Amino acid sequence: MASTEVAIRHVVRFNQPTWRSPGAEIALILPLPKNTMDPRWRACANHHTACDCREAELAEDMAELRWERDHMLRVLREELAGHATWAYSDDNERDPVAECKCTGCMIVRRMDLYSIGGSSFTRHSERGYTR
Repeated sequence: MASTEVAIRHVVRFNQPTWRSPGAEIALILPLPKNTMDPRWRACANHHTACDCREAELAEDMAELRWERDHMLRVLREELAGHATWAYSDDNERDPVAECKCTGCMIVRRMDLYSIGGSSFTRHSERGYTR
């Protein structure tokens, strides 16, 4: 019977400053540590650039920051579902009068997060507007 295991090649790639060069590739015996729970983090005694402890701390920091970002976006999407965060008139101009005025929608508009909240297309609602 054939083995179902697949050998995963662990490498670190470095790009060269020129566009013609494919870059350098260093083969690793083990994958880089994913966080500070890796035993190599505690065992690191000779600290240098790109050593295991620094790689573990960087990977952990990036994972935590990504989780915080995704959590913030998920909460904003849940809380602002159904809000008219963005409103546009029939001639495709923003209609600030028709937009939701809650704090969450104001934060989303300031951050230019177009994928959060809802959009509404209305007739122009500014005073003195005539067609």
